[in-house]
Amino acid sequence: MHPHSNKNDYMNRLLRRIYQTALKIPIINRYSRKWYSKLGVKISERCYIAKDVKIVGDYSNLEMAYNVSIYHGSMLTTRGKITIGENTGIAYQAMILTSSNPRGPLNKLINVYDKIIAPVSIGNNCWIGARATILPGVTIGDFCVVAAGAVVTKDVPDYSVVGGVPAKLIKQLDPTDFD
Repeated sequence: MHPHSNKNDYMNRLLRRIYQTALKIPIINRYSRKWYSKLGVKISERCYIAKDVKIVGDYSNLEMAYNVSIYHGSMLTTRGKITIGENTGIAYQAMILTSSNPRGPLNKLINVYDKIIAPVSIGNNCWIGARATILPGVTIGDFCVVAAGAVVTKDVPDYSVVGGVPAKLIKQLDPTDFD
């Protein structure tokens, strides 16, 4: 082990904490793209992340294309990669999960259910409704709507509206409506 690795780890954790704190200060928060970028998020122009969005895991696993918005109270677990396409909106209190692990010192479920870490991909021009949950390994196509409160357990094809628990196809959108 390198003699300065503990010092470097400490400095990295300290810087991370400073950047996270800067995101919560109203005057400084208007430069949030800069702070998220310093934390490792791949963030494009015109992106917005509300100051109370919770990101758990590795910030560098979050990639946001042009004009993405993530609104208040949302939570993202970034143990796996999350990719969000252009012009996509994530509504209030939505959850995007890339990991699942039924663990605990006395929890025997770990013997039956494996730990999961899998990426989530959300396409261009999507809308993820309030309190929707997207589970690990899901890919959502372009021009999709996930209804409020839906739990998405399977991939969603392009031009789809899904809703319910678990989410099911509600209707197919007409691609010519978006020309």
